[in-house]
Amino acid sequence: MQTPLLSHDFLRRLDRLRLASNEPARGHLKGLHRANRTGPGMEFADFRPYASGDDLKSVDWRAYQRLEKLFVKLFVEEADLPIYIFLDTSASMGVGSPSKFEFGRKTAAALAHIGFVNMDRVNLIAVAEGIVQERSGLRGKNQSWPAFEFLQRLECGGKTSFEAAFKRYFAVPRAKGLIVVISDYLDPAGFEPGLRMLRNLRQDVLALQVISPSDFELAAVDSEVVLVDAEDAGESRLHITAALMQAYRQEFDAHCAAISAYCDKNGWGHVRAMTDMQIEALVLHALRKEGLLR
Repeated sequence: MQTPLLSHDFLRRLDRLRLASNEPARGHLKGLHRANRTGPGMEFADFRPYASGDDLKSVDWRAYQRLEKLFVKLFVEEADLPIYIFLDTSASMGVGSPSKFEFGRKTAAALAHIGFVNMDRVNLIAVAEGIVQERSGLRGKNQSWPAFEFLQRLECGGKTSFEAAFKRYFAVPRAKGLIVVISDYLDPAGFEPGLRMLRNLRQDVLALQVISPSDFELAAVDSEVVLVDAEDAGESRLHITAALMQAYRQEFDAHCAAISAYCDKNGWGHVRAMTDMQIEALVLHALRKEGLLR
């Protein structure tokens, strides 16, 4: 019998949260997010200039009499938020104890559950060199357990190519919403080609970078090692020195800083998650502190 991804107590605590997005909710189903739309809704929100194709019933004719300009009334209604959770299942995610993959899928499970509680449309996409598996359009509080079963069946393996995966997935039109990318971001082509595709799609993104303590260490100083690439099995023979260790750590820090800077530049969220931290601490504290959960 498989161990549950998340405890019942933790799930109950997640019930009080919702995912935050910079994008207004654009869903067509009733959810717990608020969206500005024309036409009757829950309450008046604002005006905007009339645009060709707008319903003339939404025009404020009193404003036109005063200003001789056409304005449309906007109303607030509840709407669902499309959530796309991309989980990296490439071989490099299998590193560490617990592995980055195990930590990542627990995080995916927690965020999916929050989406279900808030009646959002949740899409779970496992990626490596392309789309591995997916479950799309899940919605409703009763979808948590099917989603958890889907995540538990996944296995990590293969190479990483965000660009190929995103190109395949967004080859068909997708509603704008919140994209969460859970990965160690160790793509041979670099992280930018894949994230650039999301930027061009004008999507709101949360980059959740999963890091294992073993990512910081090569081996003991003054030792001979053979490093084997987890994804292509390539080998490199090295003599570990203090200078080499320092250079490696500086390079790794620069890699993390570059991801953070790229996200900041695009107004996206970026969180580094160490696998030796409790998943509860990540979700209930770190993500809330960053304003990604409310």
